[in-house]
Amino acid sequence: MKDRLSVVGKSVRRIDALDKVTGRAKYCIDLKVDDMLHAKLLRSPYPHARVTKIDTTRAENHPRIRAIATIDEVPRVVGYWWNLRTEKAMKRMYLQDNVVRFRGDPVLGVAADDEESAQEALSLIDVEYEELPALFDPIEAMKEDHLKIHEGGNIAIHVAKKFGDVDQGFKQADYVFENRFVTSKQKHASIEPIGTAIADYGRSGRLTVYTSTQLPHWSRIYLAGALGLPVNRVRVIKPYTGGAFGGRCGLIHGLEVMCCFLSRKAGRPVKMSFSREEDFEATEARHPFIIELKTGVTKDGILTANSIKLILDVGGYGTHYIGVLADALSTGVGLYRCPNVTFEGYCVYTNKSLNGAFRGYGNPQMNFAQESQMDMIAEKLAMDPVEFRVKNYRGLGEIDPVFDVPIRSDGMKDCLAKGAKKFGWNKKRTRKVDEGTKRRGVGMSCLQHGTGARFGLPDPASAIVMLNADGSANLLTAAADDGQGNRTVLAQIAAEELGIPLEQISVSDTDTDVAPLDGGTHGSRQTYCGGLAVKRAAADAKMALLRFASQHLNVEEKSLEIKDGVVYDVKDRSTNIRVGDLMRKVQIEDLSRCEQIIGYASGVAPAMPPTFGAHFAEVEVDMETGEVYVVKLVGAFDVGRAINPANVEGQIIGGEAMGIGYALTEGLIIDNGKIVNNNFTDYRILRACDVPQIDAIIVESNEPTGPFGAKGIGEATMVGTAAAIANAIYDAIGVRMKELCITQEKILEAIDRGARASGV
Repeated sequence: MKDRLSVVGKSVRRIDALDKVTGRAKYCIDLKVDDMLHAKLLRSPYPHARVTKIDTTRAENHPRIRAIATIDEVPRVVGYWWNLRTEKAMKRMYLQDNVVRFRGDPVLGVAADDEESAQEALSLIDVEYEELPALFDPIEAMKEDHLKIHEGGNIAIHVAKKFGDVDQGFKQADYVFENRFVTSKQKHASIEPIGTAIADYGRSGRLTVYTSTQLPHWSRIYLAGALGLPVNRVRVIKPYTGGAFGGRCGLIHGLEVMCCFLSRKAGRPVKMSFSREEDFEATEARHPFIIELKTGVTKDGILTANSIKLILDVGGYGTHYIGVLADALSTGVGLYRCPNVTFEGYCVYTNKSLNGAFRGYGNPQMNFAQESQMDMIAEKLAMDPVEFRVKNYRGLGEIDPVFDVPIRSDGMKDCLAKGAKKFGWNKKRTRKVDEGTKRRGVGMSCLQHGTGARFGLPDPASAIVMLNADGSANLLTAAADDGQGNRTVLAQIAAEELGIPLEQISVSDTDTDVAPLDGGTHGSRQTYCGGLAVKRAAADAKMALLRFASQHLNVEEKSLEIKDGVVYDVKDRSTNIRVGDLMRKVQIEDLSRCEQIIGYASGVAPAMPPTFGAHFAEVEVDMETGEVYVVKLVGAFDVGRAINPANVEGQIIGGEAMGIGYALTEGLIIDNGKIVNNNFTDYRILRACDVPQIDAIIVESNEPTGPFGAKGIGEATMVGTAAAIANAIYDAIGVRMKELCITQEKILEAIDRGARASGV
């Protein structure tokens, strides 16, 4: 089948490439609306306090101030997908009180004729606070009964799951390994700062919001609920986006809803843009985890039992913690064949900045602990780490116990084999190259990551395909493209299914008034979920087209195919007609018809298949300075089928680079609730010169439920990088690193501990 495909499987140029390289692409920060006001937020200087008085008198008398909205009147959106399922649950999405729960929590918003006046107005407002005791440690917060960050207590949710008999499993084990791991609070650090929106509450009571959300249709529903509007009176338009990685997975705390309230008060459009510092201090980051693992294994390398305990720091408000915990559960239980497992997870409020959705969604944290543990076990058993994983991973035909579904496509063995070969795994493991104070080491990890919202949450995708009189087609989709190129991939799927050239496909803007319901861009879902909807809609349009072609050519429909924009009889290719010529007859020439051919599809995907992958890392550690240099990375990933191989390679290289930052440099430093490294000067993302050689390997297993065999890839590419690097560091220095980020200071401390333990 692969040889018969014309567009799918080709590294075509992205449909938005020209706009971006010429600077014509307009991002939210670039947009202007007539008569637009500018807004700023007054933020809390305290990590935990009650706002007792707000005096806006002086600001109201400012000649250029048009509206002020306070914490007392503007609700905060604190829950997402799972709150949409019932009307009662939806009411819990919105919190409205006079308490601030982290430094930078918005107290009020001001809209003015210009940004300078809005900023000036903030200094004219007097706010009185009753400072409350703050909790920064999730373990302490769990113990605290009297000091509550939220009325329901400091534990947002507690989950306990059991598979098999874990006590019996540990009795069957020849070895038991117990370890504790800690992960860091990583920031999305997208090039476009998170936090720009324009709200235009028209005089007719209809609301239009421009925002770089990953969830246009869900955000529309959230905004309607927050403002008490019917959904049809809210329109969300998503412009070009300069990176998201989960940071725009919903409404931004203090942004869109505040803009809407200010616009309604002022009767004019309102724009707000966060500074880089506000982005770092007051928007969501990756959840820090505390992970306790206890694993039993036989001397032959068979896992018998696993006990997993997770503590998630969710910050001052909880949004995505349920999904993040569920993804960690699926990783901890689903990846390896272990008959006896207990899983316990706690999501805990603290008076720190927000944590939410981030690439991998709980999987990178769990994977770091699990794959470090697996390496320790392999070493004890004197087994090759690759061999040990092959022996224990859950593969084709086996049932994922968390979701009770079979695995239908499995490229894990190919990922491990091809990755190891490209990396030179066997050679590098046995031939160490050390020079002076520098030590080389190699490590690996493997992973699985789901496609879409696999946790019983609403996960729809829709598409409309309209054929035009010249044979071109319009694809209407609300799939949010955050820079990864998914609109191009969806266009390729539509072109392949219709049998017309890619350049004849036009993709709609992301606008909820134009495009049908979509679950958003998250969970590596668009190629699979969005792709299936597009393929079905295109097939629907194609069926109608072939019906007309059958009448015109006097050939049975089942004998007709379309390729390269031509409908032809497979038995006699000389019997044919160009799609454009046929459509002209249908829409224009035949006055009794004049029909628009429209294909439509909407619903949920039939499955959420796992993507498998493997990372291989080589590092060099300076024993005197503790500096770690990543020499080489190889990432091999099972994508089902690569719709656009260049896009897939870009995802692999980008994910691996982000994973290096997660492992070594990217951690927010928090002092008494205040983020210290709140900009790109102090927060160390990788520069181009820091990125090592990264080899991307595409493995195709052909997922039977996916569009042309494809499944998701975006998140999986960074999930196991930190574990592979940590395992390589151990190989180099002989001391296990169990806490992220692995800084130079931690390396030196570990080397010193190792030296003292060995009596050197």
